[in-house]
Formats: sequence, C-alpha cells, structure tokens
Amino acid sequence: MNHLFYASLQALKNIKIGVFISLVNILIQGVSILAQNIIANNLGIVKFGYFGILQSDYTIFCALADFGMATLILAFFGKKATQGRLFTNILQLRLSMTALSAVAMVVFACTVRRDSPAFYGELILALGLLFQHAFFDWFFICGNFWKKLLISKVLHTVSYSAIMTFALCYLKLDSIPAIAGAMVVAAIPAFGFGVRQAFSKKVLHLGNHTLKFFKLMFKSAFPYAVASLASFAYLPVGLYTVASFADEFFLGAYNFAHKPIMLASGLMVHFISSSLITLHQTDSKVLHLRDQIIFTLFIGVASAPFWLFPEYTLRIIFFAAPWTSEVLQTSCYSLRILSVSLILQATRMGMISVMLKEKRTWTYGIMISVGGFVNIVACLAGASLLDSKMIPALTLTGDLLLSLQLAVYFVRNGRIRW
Repeated sequence: MNHLFYASLQALKNIKIGVFISLVNILIQGVSILAQNIIANNLGIVKFGYFGILQSDYTIFCALADFGMATLILAFFGKKATQGRLFTNILQLRLSMTALSAVAMVVFACTVRRDSPAFYGELILALGLLFQHAFFDWFFICGNFWKKLLISKVLHTVSYSAIMTFALCYLKLDSIPAIAGAMVVAAIPAFGFGVRQAFSKKVLHLGNHTLKFFKLMFKSAFPYAVASLASFAYLPVGLYTVASFADEFFLGAYNFAHKPIMLASGLMVHFISSSLITLHQTDSKVLHLRDQIIFTLFIGVASAPFWLFPEYTLRIIFFAAPWTSEVLQTSCYSLRILSVSLILQATRMGMISVMLKEKRTWTYGIMISVGGFVNIVACLAGASLLDSKMIPALTLTGDLLLSLQLAVYFVRNGRIRW
C-alpha cells in the first residue's frame, strides 16, 4: 500500500514540476499564438502555410544547434553544469554549435529554399538562431533558478508582445521576411538577460581542455542528437508532406491544426525533464504502470478540447484568422486526428525518462530513428497513393510504432510494475 502511495506521489510530483516549467513557457507561447492570429490575417491562408514551413525549418535548426546537449547536460551533470570550468566549457560548446547551425541554415536556404516564398525569411531567422530567447533555459533549469527562468520568460513575453503588436497592428507587416525580422528583434531582450546572468569573459578563452571537452561531449551527445533530430521525422513530416502533395489551401488549413499540436508536443518535453529531475532522487529502475496511467489520463483530459471540440478550439486559438467553411472543416479534421499523437506521447513519457536516466541513449536513439524512418516512408508512400486527407492519419505511424517498441522493450526486460 505504501509503495502504491509513493508511486502516486511520484507521478503527481512529475506533473507538478512539469506543469510549472510548462506554464512558464506558456507565457510566451500564449502570446505567440495571439501573434499567429494576426500573422494569419495579414498573410492570408496560402502565405500562412509557407510561414508554417519557415517556422518548422527554424525549429529543426534549433534542434541541430542543441544537438541533444540540453538533455545530456540535464541527465549527466544537473546542478554541476552551472558551476566552475564545467559551466564555461558547456557555454562555449553551446555558442559554437549555435553559430555552426546558423551557417548551416543559410546554406539550406540558398540551396533547398531558394525559390520558396520563405527564402528571405529563412535567411533572417538564421540570424535569429544567435539570439534565441530560450538559449539559457538549460542554465536556469539545471541550477533550479526558477525565479530567473520566470523573469526571462516574462521579459520575453513583454518584449514579444510590444514589438509584434507594433509590427503587425501598427505597421501592418504582411510579408514573411518582415515578420521574421520582427520576431528576431523581439527575442533580443530575453537573450540579453540570459547573457547578464550566465556570461563571462572566460567563455572567450579556448584551450586544449576546451577542445577535449567538445570531443567528449559530441561523442556522448551523439545518440541524444540522433533521438532529437529523428523526432522531426514524426509530426513535422506531416507538414512537409502536405506541402509536397497537397494544394496550397490545404497546406494553410493543415498549418492551423499543426501549430497547437506542435505547441502541446513541445510542452511534453518539459514533463520528461520533470520526470528526470524526480528520477535522480530515487534508485528505482522499473516503470510504474500507475504513474503512466495517471499521466496519460492527465494529458487526455488536457487535450480533450482538440478532439472533442476542434471547431471551437480553433476559433478560440485563431480568433482573428480569415476562416472559410472549407478551411475550417479541413483544420478541424486534421486537429482531431493529430491530437491522438499527444496521447501516444503520454504513454511513453515515463519509459523515455527511465531510459535517459540509465543512459540507454543508443537504444532509444535507434528506436526513435526506426520509428521516424517508417513514418517518413508511410507519409510519402501513402500521400502518393491516397487522398491528401489521409496525410494526418499517416503522420501518426511513427508515434504508434515508437510507443509499441518501447512497450515491448520494457515488458521483455521485466521492467514494468504496478
């Protein structure tokens, strides 16, 4: 009985920490959703679809800049990552990776997106990689500097609100590059706050020890990076598949459904972080089914509006969007199907946390890569043979396979307990 009570407390503690981190991030995400309304209104349905492609590309290059380091730092070092030479080396590594990622995004824009309406926006957001408002989040979370994390997010919320309101409502910017530029400017104040809290001149001094640290971290982080980058072979592939196989209006409608799901999926990562934090406080090496059920029910209830009331949800989130009956119908259909991904992610959250804590990163990296590969094949093959409306369902293939792989792994190894 005491064990079951402890398991319940553990699940609730995971939810509590995850909710706090998520709520802090929802500050800016909520304002971002409001801005998306006006952006959609200013750009129109078709250009808004391409704007979604731009934002998805930017997110992928953010993941490349991270290269799995944030997860590695949390799993390996914890609070030690904010102290002494280790902190200096980590910050040097993060800055170097961000610069390389920015260069890579410029190259990508000049080759792959050269003839796309998003081309100039890609070049501008490549500069934005250098001023990410969330660049120092790892520092605040590892050090348990919750107040500073909150201040950083509030600061970005205020600056983003003011700048985007001026740009979208007063200047009425209606081009993708101009809006991308406003987003970069809006991120600078929060980035500056992070620099004041966590930057020192020592970062500018690179030595042999720094290069050895880089080599060690790349070797250790590679499976994390594989897992992180492979995750973009899941939900984002649906958007790229729609852009390749469907018409522009379907792309715009799909983007309305894609955005809230990606937002919710991003918040799910914070629950994995919260679970890692609590797992470091226990020696348990098993997955408690009770925890999984509680968390899955929590996510099911939280995401219920997506699949029960998609029309009302979309009209509330995108209240200023230039809706037509056809676009709204397509968006509702896509949102209802894509929301299943959140339930599937919830079922595997605990399994992922346990594997990361035990540093079984290669096993997890292989699993997520297999799921991502199958998802890409399913989306491309299915979209070429079936109607475009099947793409949202095809996008769930990878989620379903990954959840199944993890469940089989834990069952076969006798790692599940009630």
